[in-house]
Amino acid sequence: MLIDRYVTRAMLHAFVIVFVSLAGLYLVFDAFTNMEEFLAHAAEQGGLARVLGSYYGCRMLWFFDATSPIVSMAAAMFALSWLERHNELTALLAAGVTRWRIARPVLVVAAVVSTAAFVNREACLPRIRGAFARNAQDLRGDRPQPFEARYDHATEILFRGRAAQAATCRIEAPSLLMPPQLGEYGTQIDAAEAVWRPATADHAAGWILSGVTEPADVDRLQPLVTGTRTVACTRATAPWLEPRQCFVASDVTFEQMIGSTNWSQYSSTPELVRAIRNPSLGVGGDVPLRVHSRFVAPLLDMTLVLLGVPLVLGPSRRGVWIAVGMCVATTVVFFLTVMGAQGLAMQDICSPCMGAWLPLLVLAPLAAWRAQPMWQ
Repeated sequence: MLIDRYVTRAMLHAFVIVFVSLAGLYLVFDAFTNMEEFLAHAAEQGGLARVLGSYYGCRMLWFFDATSPIVSMAAAMFALSWLERHNELTALLAAGVTRWRIARPVLVVAAVVSTAAFVNREACLPRIRGAFARNAQDLRGDRPQPFEARYDHATEILFRGRAAQAATCRIEAPSLLMPPQLGEYGTQIDAAEAVWRPATADHAAGWILSGVTEPADVDRLQPLVTGTRTVACTRATAPWLEPRQCFVASDVTFEQMIGSTNWSQYSSTPELVRAIRNPSLGVGGDVPLRVHSRFVAPLLDMTLVLLGVPLVLGPSRRGVWIAVGMCVATTVVFFLTVMGAQGLAMQDICSPCMGAWLPLLVLAPLAAWRAQPMWQ
C-alpha cells in the first residue's frame, strides 16, 4: 500500500502539472489572440474576468476531453522517469517488487482519468455544447452565419435561407422548396424569418415562419397533411399563430439544420443513436463512426498508456530523454493509426464500425506484447 500511495501521488502530481501547463499555454495564446473581442464585451458582461471565466470555463472541459489520453501517458512517463532518475526504481526492483506491482497504480490512475473523460463526454459537454457554437468573435451569438440548403428527409422539404443566427435559433429570409406531394401551398414558402421551436402541447417540433410573402393568402390555407402527420399549418387552424405566420413541422433541430458539428461532437451517445434513427436527418457515416468511437475511446486510452509504460519500466534501461523521445514517437504513431482508420471510414472505404474498432484491433495486441516483460 505504501508503494501504491507513493506512485499514485507521483502520477497525480505529474498529471496536474502536465494538464495545467498545456491548458495554460492554450488559454494564454487564445486569450491574447482574442483580447480585443473580450474587452469589447467586458462592460456589458460585468467585467473582463467574468467574460474570460464564462468563455474558458466551458472550454476547459473540452480541453480535458481532447487531451486526457496524451496527458495520462505523459504523466505516467514523468512519474516513472522520476523514480528512475532518483534510483528509486532500482531500489524497488532490488527489493523484489515486480514491474507490474510498480505499474499498477499508474494504470489505475489512467483508468480513473479515462472514466472521468467518459463521464465528461457523456454528461457534461452535452449540457454546454451551445457555448461552443459561439467563438470569441461572436460571443453573443447574434452574428449571421452562412446557411447552406438542407433537406428534411422525412418530408422532402428543402430548407434554404440567407443566413442563420445561433443565439435566437433563427434563419433569415427562409425559402422552403416544397415537394410535389406537398404542393398545395405552391412550389415554395417564402418568409422574413424562421425560428426553431421544440415540441409543445400546441405543436410538434418545427419552425415558425414569420412575415410570409409566398403564398400571399397564407392565413386562409388549410393544413398540409401527409399520412397522419401535419406537416404545415396556418392561422386558419392554429389560432396560436400570428397573422402572416406559418408553422412547418420538422425533426431537424437548428444545430442540425445549419450543419454545425457541435451537435454530433458534443452530444451524448443516446442522442447520437436517436439522430441515426431520425428519418428526417439522414445522417452520414460520421455519426455512426462517432458512436462506435465513444465505446472504443476508453480502451484506446488505456492502450496508449500500456504502449508507453514499458518504455520506462521495461527490462531495457534507457535514459530519461530517450524514453521521452520514444514516447512522443509512439504517440504520433498511435494517433496516425486512429486518424487513418477513421479517414478510411469517412471515405466509405470501410464501415464506420471497422473504422472505429480497427485501431484497437491493431494497437491492443501491440500494447500487450510491449507490456509482456512487466508481467514476468
